[in-house]
Amino acid sequence: MDGADPLLNELCSICHINPPKYRCPRCSTRTCSLPCTRRHKLWSQCSGVRDPAAYLKRSELASESAFDRDFNFITGIERTLERAEREVENRGIELARGQAISNEEAEDAQSSGAGHKRKHPNKGLVKGEAGFLRGAEAGHVKVLRAPRGMSRNKQNSSRWNPKYKCLSWTVEWVSATGTKTVRNALETYPISEAYDRALPRPKQERLGAESKNEKEIPKSDSSTNPNPTNTDTPAGAVPATTTTESPVSQLAILSDSETVEAPAGVPETKSSEETPELPIGPHHDIYFYLHRPRTTTKKPVLVPLPPQAKLAAILRERTVLEFPTIYALPDSKEAILASKDTSPFILEEEYLRTATPEELGEQSTDLEPEVTGAEDDESGVGLQNVDEKKVMEVLKQDLFETVS
Repeated sequence: MDGADPLLNELCSICHINPPKYRCPRCSTRTCSLPCTRRHKLWSQCSGVRDPAAYLKRSELASESAFDRDFNFITGIERTLERAEREVENRGIELARGQAISNEEAEDAQSSGAGHKRKHPNKGLVKGEAGFLRGAEAGHVKVLRAPRGMSRNKQNSSRWNPKYKCLSWTVEWVSATGTKTVRNALETYPISEAYDRALPRPKQERLGAESKNEKEIPKSDSSTNPNPTNTDTPAGAVPATTTTESPVSQLAILSDSETVEAPAGVPETKSSEETPELPIGPHHDIYFYLHRPRTTTKKPVLVPLPPQAKLAAILRERTVLEFPTIYALPDSKEAILASKDTSPFILEEEYLRTATPEELGEQSTDLEPEVTGAEDDESGVGLQNVDEKKVMEVLKQDLFETVS
């Protein structure tokens, strides 16, 4: 018996009687039997499940056991997901809120007798999203959808506004310093008004502009307007002769000519008549530019916008990535063109002038008339009216000294 007795640390850490046979995957506690293992979990509040995020040395990572642990962890997740999908399908559990199925999938489910079971939950649209897409299509706006769950997709809260019968666009405003502000605006708002609502000016600056207008308006209208009432206009607004001060009255006027039809109705807009081009100028010393996505240049491609233009007009026949991005910069179009080599931006007209048809994603059919009409060019030779016999004689003279 001298020296034959095992040490205490060589025995089971629970009963201290038998030598250990098992090791806890979670905390590496050594036990000898199933009762001791259960007692260990109860006493130590241990789950007994291996921690996949536990720290391992670099030498331990490059081993077969570490590879097996990672493989078992991934396959375990896959088995859990498959089990959950089968459980949902067998029990007919409804999906999470915010998901829906298309009409085709609903008809397939009814025809197959599946009841309310949804086969493809990831292909559904969020409530209100279908109306937005129909309204964008009616307004001739191509919306490129980001993958679901991406930040751009989460920020998009563009919806069809049933009250004003128009789209409420999510607009991303980017300042000269790179600061981004995301706000919603009705498509019937002018860009200047949408910008003022998203980024209102400080109160002192706004009051100073109003007082300046109060001093200027009576001087110009004192001789023609005998009743100078309601002459106070907000900063940047047009005189009181036009009805564009209040958003409600503005919507009432614009809805007769440029409001998009409701999604459930006709998918075409009423604004088929041509409108005169608006001048591109500053709004409170700020110029607006629409960002053109999916370009091959590293610089953002910008489209100059007039401040009086409405969102529905500037987005027509345009492509947006989830929602439009508008830059508010202190530099004018001419200033960007003058410093195009050093400017961090490039205008659309310059991009279209320098880009190739392959970069623009267009076919080169526009270049075919120039190639086929090369016979009239001084540098080319027309081969349609060339005599073949004369060509053969010239070739023979080049090959032989004398022609037989």
